[in-house]
Amino acid sequence: MRLLSFLTITWVAFSAAQLLVHTQQGDVLGTLTGLNVRQFLGIPYATAGRWTAPKLPPSRVTPFLADRFGDSCIQMNSPANVEFLKLTGGVIGNVTESEDCLSINIWAPSIFRKQNTAVMVWIYGGGFEFGTVSM
Repeated sequence: MRLLSFLTITWVAFSAAQLLVHTQQGDVLGTLTGLNVRQFLGIPYATAGRWTAPKLPPSRVTPFLADRFGDSCIQMNSPANVEFLKLTGGVIGNVTESEDCLSINIWAPSIFRKQNTAVMVWIYGGGFEFGTVSM
């Protein structure tokens, strides 16, 4: 039983060490999606008020828990756009919309992999009509 506890504590320490990333705005804590993939979701890269230019988000003193997608930008969900999303397999409904929607999602390999591996960054589109950070 003591060995199992030690292995669990070691795994948690191992995981936390590779999931905490330091940024200019403060630490970001991600999650593991598998043994070799780290995921950082909904990280704010800018803030913008209505009709103002984006600026850097404020600095944080506590780690940002990057475990869920950020809000979607306000969109025009006309009947034609909803039908297009249905036909293409896009997500409709259950997406939180907000003017505070400037966030980024990052998937990266485990830091203990032997080979150099690419990092995936998802940048959403949609021409201000549809598209979210989560699809």
